[in-house]
Amino acid sequence: MPSSADAVVPILVVPAVLVVGTLAPFGLDAPDAPIRVPLVMCAMTAALVAMKNGHSRSAVQRAGQGVLSYPPYAVLDHARPVLSVLHRISGYESEKTRPVTAGPTAR
Repeated sequence: MPSSADAVVPILVVPAVLVVGTLAPFGLDAPDAPIRVPLVMCAMTAALVAMKNGHSRSAVQRAGQGVLSYPPYAVLDHARPVLSVLHRISGYESEKTRPVTAGPTAR
C-alpha cells in the first residue's frame, strides 16, 4: 500500500540529486553540464518506490523500455520544420504516379 513517504521521497530526492550531481561539480556552469547521471539516479529512485509498492521488476522494466521509444519521435518532430525548409530550397520534387491495383482491371 502506498504511503505518504512514497510521495515525499521522489520530491526530496530529485532536487537533491540534481543539485549534488550538477551544481556541486560544475558550479554555475551546471545548465551546460551533462545531467544524465543525476537523471538516471532519479529514475532508479522512482523504480525502487514502484517496486516497494508491489510492482514487479519486470513490470518496472517494461515501463522503462516503453519510454525509450519516445525520443526518436521528439527528435524528428523538432527536425521536421528544418527538413521541410531544406526540401523546399533544394527544389526536389517527386513524380506523381498512378495507383496500381491488384488483380484484373475493373470495367
